[in-house]
Amino acid sequence: MGDPSQRRPWTESPNEGASPESWLMLDDDELLHRIETFDARENEDDRLLEVVASDRHFFIRQEAAKRVRDRGRLFAFEDDRHVGQILVRHLTRREDVTYLERLSNRSQHVEVRAAAQVQLARLWRRLDAPRSAPATPAPPPAPAPPAEPVTSHALASDGVDGSLLGWAAHFVVEQVWSHLGTTATRELLLRTRRDLLGRHPTLVLFDVTDYAQVTANLGAGLRLPGEAVTAVAAWLTALRTAAREVAPEIDRKSVRAATALVADALSDAGFYTACDEFEAGLRR
Repeated sequence: MGDPSQRRPWTESPNEGASPESWLMLDDDELLHRIETFDARENEDDRLLEVVASDRHFFIRQEAAKRVRDRGRLFAFEDDRHVGQILVRHLTRREDVTYLERLSNRSQHVEVRAAAQVQLARLWRRLDAPRSAPATPAPPPAPAPPAEPVTSHALASDGVDGSLLGWAAHFVVEQVWSHLGTTATRELLLRTRRDLLGRHPTLVLFDVTDYAQVTANLGAGLRLPGEAVTAVAAWLTALRTAAREVAPEIDRKSVRAATALVADALSDAGFYTACDEFEAGLRR
């Protein structure tokens, strides 16, 4: 495996050595058009995977990876940082947790680790959701919200992944709870959030349960406004400060260390930068 810091060279011209029927005989414009418009009822996995394995531009290879039917065939490309980001979006089953955790910890590409962490946060949230049968017949379902853009980025133009921030809060609150217990931790969570709501109104999108757990309200979609990154950083910094006033012996492990399992994705979202600035008193 080469140096992961080096960009993979790419070509935009048709591949001279490709067979006449290969899609790689097309130039970039025609190749993208073919990938986007072929009949979805046809299985073109072999041709798509040939594009994925080629030296064409990463955007074209990513678009090809998105259209592969048999997702299992993408596992061969897990070390490709561009294809790896597509692969992790489709890992949604309980048995995928171990694989996502392995990618989160071991992939040499920060982009793949961050994408795996975002997907892992979503999967954890779905698996941890309570499952109880309703006592009475359920009302007719509400109209589905518009489909949100599919992305494995922690922070994108359409907002920040809410599950990721929820897990960041979980890991930090766990440190406090282990010293103060449920009642005191919940009181500190509620007080610090109340004190910050005027400056960081997106904190209203987070709830504190009776068990001192922080949950993100994702009823309107997986993504929250980008300002939620700053808001949660301010809240957790205030929580840690308030907790140490009550119990100075609380572990002084850094936020980065406490949230190591989702560190790349949080860094990608700017979470640690915001935490550092709040701790240094540079922001309010």
